[in-house]
Amino acid sequence: MAEKILDKNYKFKDLLVYASNESFEGNKKKYRRVFENKETTYIYVELSFYNKLFDEEDWEANITLKAFKLNSDGGRKELCNLPSKRIIKKDENIVYIRESWGNDDPGSYWSRGDYEWEAYIDGEKVSTRRFYVEEGGLVQPGNNPYFEITSIKLFDGPYEGLPVDKRVYVTQFDSQETQYIFVEFTVKNKQEKSWYAEVFFKFYNDAGQLKGETSELRYVGPNEQSFTLTSGWGSSNKGTWFPDKYRLEVIFMDQLIAVVPFEVADSFVEGVPVIHKPETGTLFTGFSTSTKNQEQTLEEIMEELQEMIGLDSVKEKIKDYMHYLRFLKLRQEQGFEENTQISLHSVFMGNPGTGKTTVAKMLGKIYHKLGLLSKGTVLEVGRPELVGKFIGQTAPKVQEMIEKARGGILFIDEAYSLARKGDQDGQDFGKEVIEVLIKEMSDGKGDLAIIVAGYPAEMEIFLDSNPGLRSRFNMIYQFPDYLPQELMQILDLKAKKKNIEFDPEAREYIKKQLTEAYRNRDRTFGNARLVASLVEEAKMNLGLRVMKNADLDNISPDLLKTVTLEDVKNIFKTKKSALPDISIDEELLHEALDELNGLIGMSSVKEEVVELVKLVRFYRETGRDVLGKFSLHTVFTGNPGTGKTTVARIIAKIYKALGVLERGHCVETDRQGLVAGYVGQTALKTTERINQAMGGVLFIDEAYALTQGHENDFGKEAVETLLKQMEDKRGQFAVIVAGYPDNMKQFLEANPGLASRFDITIKFEDYTVDELLQIALYMLKAENLTPTEEALEHLRKYFDYLYQKRDKFFGNARTVRKVIQQAIKNQHLRMASLPKEQRTEEVIHQLDVLDVKEFNENLEAGGQGGIGFKLGGGSTATDTKK
Repeated sequence: MAEKILDKNYKFKDLLVYASNESFEGNKKKYRRVFENKETTYIYVELSFYNKLFDEEDWEANITLKAFKLNSDGGRKELCNLPSKRIIKKDENIVYIRESWGNDDPGSYWSRGDYEWEAYIDGEKVSTRRFYVEEGGLVQPGNNPYFEITSIKLFDGPYEGLPVDKRVYVTQFDSQETQYIFVEFTVKNKQEKSWYAEVFFKFYNDAGQLKGETSELRYVGPNEQSFTLTSGWGSSNKGTWFPDKYRLEVIFMDQLIAVVPFEVADSFVEGVPVIHKPETGTLFTGFSTSTKNQEQTLEEIMEELQEMIGLDSVKEKIKDYMHYLRFLKLRQEQGFEENTQISLHSVFMGNPGTGKTTVAKMLGKIYHKLGLLSKGTVLEVGRPELVGKFIGQTAPKVQEMIEKARGGILFIDEAYSLARKGDQDGQDFGKEVIEVLIKEMSDGKGDLAIIVAGYPAEMEIFLDSNPGLRSRFNMIYQFPDYLPQELMQILDLKAKKKNIEFDPEAREYIKKQLTEAYRNRDRTFGNARLVASLVEEAKMNLGLRVMKNADLDNISPDLLKTVTLEDVKNIFKTKKSALPDISIDEELLHEALDELNGLIGMSSVKEEVVELVKLVRFYRETGRDVLGKFSLHTVFTGNPGTGKTTVARIIAKIYKALGVLERGHCVETDRQGLVAGYVGQTALKTTERINQAMGGVLFIDEAYALTQGHENDFGKEAVETLLKQMEDKRGQFAVIVAGYPDNMKQFLEANPGLASRFDITIKFEDYTVDELLQIALYMLKAENLTPTEEALEHLRKYFDYLYQKRDKFFGNARTVRKVIQQAIKNQHLRMASLPKEQRTEEVIHQLDVLDVKEFNENLEAGGQGGIGFKLGGGSTATDTKK
């Protein structure tokens, strides 16, 4: 028995607090952690633990339960010490010990403050549970002195939840897709001093069975005007919410304060649910004007559309089309025959953030009110949701999305990605998606509107990708970029939603910035999304400033909501990259310079690089900012085989040794490594390469290939992405572009911003005849071969011939490599034909004129104007391209 006690006869389970001795199913209580002073008599504690000697024998436990009040100085005052001896019966699997402390008169003992219950078993503390007593007033039906409900919204999400801007609020959930049903519970605070809010959320099915229960505990600061609690119940596995009618009950201070009905069925239905206040029997629909419930009238929906900022042409076109649809519907009702079914399929063309998705949702409601769609819901999909990975997967996948959207709108964003321009392999399944969509729009079941959306230019290509596609869309809407004055209206609206205000100076400054952004806009201009991010950043900067400088105990509401000039300037402040504090690695620098100087020829290149080294080293040694005075972006021009790639690798090593680049590696790429097969992917692919090169060198060979395509060539997208990153991350990595001199000149002139990004140009001259011969001797030495005088002279004459006839395709060192490789092969074949006894050490390591005799001046021209020579009995051109 004693041995078992030492091993502990129990395993701690829980320590819970409650104020009502009423019991419920499973011997449970109304567990809470926050209590109102005016209602509280006794506060109970429940200690539970597992009996390890269950079904074996009885044993005795010494239990002590203590209550403390916490002091503001961090100490605590003991209120009670309740020891007891308890015989733990062998038939008790879970043991419950309950005690209480207080007074029979409500409010006479427990005052406002923070408290703790502490539990001991056999002298060992097993747990502490904190709880709180407030004095905000008694919560009664129809009277909540703590807060007023602003809104209750429901949304679906994964276990970790979703950020506010990603939430889609619904009144009906999809039984096949829903994981967790989350509650966004927003209230207006009525208390002036700080307090703790504890709210319980209970989910019941239509039969009144408890599906799940959650609770949230939150500290509410003094003068905090409003706050939001987010809580959810469900499973990581989809399909655990069965089709049924449900209700959410919200409980605060042991009072039912709201009931929210919702459904789980075969699809999501957007909207804000009706809130029932049980104590008054009234309905409460919230104060939000941004999202109205699904019972809006057609006139209210149209009014909401008209209230949208900007988009005048879109709104007018929708209004006209709506009247026309009504006209067609009236004709059908009067018995007139229409040649075709009323088509609702549309094209939305516009840049990001121009309201395409928002308008699509409104169209869904309008079509539903007109009786043209049975549900009016909107299902948003993109290429990943439609295109399969293997043959035979795409068509069923598209059909599944169509059936899921049936009764509403199938909204396909970035639809142009389904039509890959210049598809060489014919294996892109996006074309199959288009064929299925055309079939559905031609002879489908109806009760569906398909809306395709994307950039204007790309959408024109998309519509022309299939001869029958454009004719299937009845309406094409152009969504223009928002004007500066409209962007400011959006700013004010979003600031109001965030409960912040811009002071006059801050507002004027941000107006100038938005105007400038509008003037310089391109296809990536964010429109309303840009404004939303600015408001979010402004609020964050406001918060950081307040928390850093303000007296938090005496802070005013105005200070908490007013964005100043300082806050908005911090948004646009260009942060200078700090120079890595890395000392010069003399050993690595010496090694890299030796490697450079060991290269044959390239005297002008070496001079340029040595000057760069001296300059960077001088700035480093004098503590000056290299990033502000020195550009790492460089142009290499030269014919093939002149050592551009080798020098780029050495330069990366030199920058690393000097501490200018943190990693000093060299990422080598070309057009194929930067350009993707369809719109929208090139920027991602280029950015990925740039990220790989961060802290080192990005070497782009034959860079001119990026600007030699047609008007819509994706190489230009790669250049635009590269330009932005070169400027934004200047000093964090180096870009070296290389290619033929004439082509590189055209490359730098192809984009106005290109030439200005490169401050250094290094020209790689063709190797001289003597240098070509030195390279040949170096390669022969590596193979332990020495040419005879006659062989050496023959090679010199041959290289002189090649040099005199060279053009821009001349291969330089690469041509030498091919010649020497063939000469070595000839020497090995000659050795193989000699009797073993004649293969002396001297003969084996000697290159004879016989081995190079095939290289002579009686040659035919090679491909592309290059010089040809005889290799292995066949005519082969010199290295005309890398």
